[in-house]
Order: sequence, then C-alpha cells, then structure tokens
Amino acid sequence: MRRTDQWLLGCFAVTMAVYTAAFAAAFSDLPLNIPPWHQLLLLYFHAFPMFFLQLLLCRRARAVWRLLVPLALLAVPGVIFLSAAGWMVMGWFLLLWWCAAPLLGSALAWLVWAVSLRKSGRGLGKPAGRCYNRFI
Repeated sequence: MRRTDQWLLGCFAVTMAVYTAAFAAAFSDLPLNIPPWHQLLLLYFHAFPMFFLQLLLCRRARAVWRLLVPLALLAVPGVIFLSAAGWMVMGWFLLLWWCAAPLLGSALAWLVWAVSLRKSGRGLGKPAGRCYNRFI
C-alpha cells in the first residue's frame, strides 16, 4: 500500500470515528436536545469519511464497477428504512437529506480522481505505477 493510500485510509478512520462519536453523543440521552451546530455536524460531516473512502477506492480499484460500492452501501439502508417506515414522501425526503452529504463526498472524490488522471495522462482503465495485477 502506498503512502498516499495509507494517508487516505487514516483520514477515513479518523473522520469516521469523529462522526460516530458525534452521532453517539447526539442520541445518547433523551429527550433530544441537540444544538444547531451539532445538527449540522450530524447532517453534513459524513461527507468527509465518504470522500476519503471513495478516493481510496478510486486509487485502488482496477475494475470500474467497484467504484459504485459506496452507492450500494447507501442504497441498502435506504431501502430497509423505506420498507420499515412506509412513510412514502416523508421517508424519501429524509433519505435524500441524510444521503446528500455522502453522495456529495463521493462525487467530489470522483472529480478529484478524474482530474488527477487527466493531469497524469493515464486513462480510467490503466493501472497506476507498475502493478498490472487485475485482482488487487
């Protein structure tokens, strides 16, 4: 694993730990009394772990379909939530609002990755460096 990949993995782990701690702190006591800054942190901070994870996947994945794994990870809880809640419009709105930040983080990572590929002169299907193993 290259140094940049280790850095991305470390940033993902740290930001995910921060988000998990903020999430646990917000819902640890009842009744919910969450200040506005904490609400914004809960709704939008998880774009950062998703950005680092998606950028790491973009750098390491050799098959293009593997880049869609985070979107599948967002779709599964969404479908479970909507089937359990059955709220139709309200459920879709809450799902969209909750998933907007991770989707933005993924899209930003794809953009950064595409720009870096364009600057380096490599195509989307060409591996980085001298490693030509398809199974890595």
